[in-house]
Amino acid sequence: MRRILTYGTFDLLHWGHIHLLKRARALGDYLIVAASTDNFAVRAKHQRAPYHQFHTRCDMLEAVRYVDLVIGESSWEQKVDDIRRYHVDTVVMGSNWKGSGRFEYLRDYCDLVYLPNTPGMSTNKIRRDLLADAVTVPGALPAEPAPLTTQLTALPRTA
Repeated sequence: MRRILTYGTFDLLHWGHIHLLKRARALGDYLIVAASTDNFAVRAKHQRAPYHQFHTRCDMLEAVRYVDLVIGESSWEQKVDDIRRYHVDTVVMGSNWKGSGRFEYLRDYCDLVYLPNTPGMSTNKIRRDLLADAVTVPGALPAEPAPLTTQLTALPRTA
């Protein structure tokens, strides 16, 4: 059995994530997904707090048919232990990580494959698009109040 492992936050699960998971699973027989814990995403990865809490993201990932097991990622240093514990043959990451010291050293422990990212698709783009929609059409529906977020308070309002 060929085991594949990938890492990510997987916040706002979208087509780019699904496409990566599908292609990763096609490289083996068993796909393990290490989802970043909330604390790790903020503290070590310097991301904003994920929209969905860790356990919710794990539930969403477990619902994806290409995923066989979801584990937590709580540190950069755990990768070699994960490879050994789960008998991983290949670590798969998106091409945005290619050449990164965060993953290149794993070649000493298993195969390392970078898959091309899905063009025009990212969690940050989705956040920007949703924010732009919220600012340009606040309260578009009669019963829907304008969004109240700290992100919107920094943007100029139009009447």
